[in-house]
Amino acid sequence: MLNLAVMSEDFDHPKRREPIFNPSAFEALPVVVLVLAMIAIQGWMAYIDIYAQNSIYREYAFYSVRFWQREDLSALITHAFLHGGWAHLVMNMIALFALGTFCWKRMGTANFYAFMGITAAAGAITFALIRPGETGPLVGASGAIFGLLAAFKYIQFAHIAERGVDVRRDAILFLVQITVLNFILGIATGGMMAWEAHFGGLAIGWFITPYMMKSTS
Repeated sequence: MLNLAVMSEDFDHPKRREPIFNPSAFEALPVVVLVLAMIAIQGWMAYIDIYAQNSIYREYAFYSVRFWQREDLSALITHAFLHGGWAHLVMNMIALFALGTFCWKRMGTANFYAFMGITAAAGAITFALIRPGETGPLVGASGAIFGLLAAFKYIQFAHIAERGVDVRRDAILFLVQITVLNFILGIATGGMMAWEAHFGGLAIGWFITPYMMKSTS
């Protein structure tokens, strides 16, 4: 069941098209701060030696086996601040900056940060559910970013639905396509890409988006 009745002042201007990535996005200071924090962490990780890096990953990355042993539950969040290298970080930060700016403007700072935390944790939990015996670490903000993608598309579909268009088929098709694509990429990369975390962030992000929108009343 899809509830696409999201209210936003932006929907009162159907002819206005706002680019998702533009210089004015820097007004979203909470998003910029989050991006800079993750860049700083990766810079520090690149600076320290391999032994110190491994220690950080052991302490703050997410491990399925530890989760089921009820250890290091804080890693449900902290894993999102670590990345597997600069390429991994750059891809995630471009998406975080673009999608995060769009969502922050509609959620507000507190809800945006809550949304990021919830979807990051949802991604990690989904990873643990599907790979309960996985001993390797899960790192990266991808779960939360797929949550932002879900929010972005949900808001778009809601905007269209307000004009009386039935968007349920297109919305379901979007969710199925993204899920299948992630699964295929996960298989193609030999499990290196955690499609499970992406799916978890996407699914939970979709369903909590209407509760995260700023009130317009």
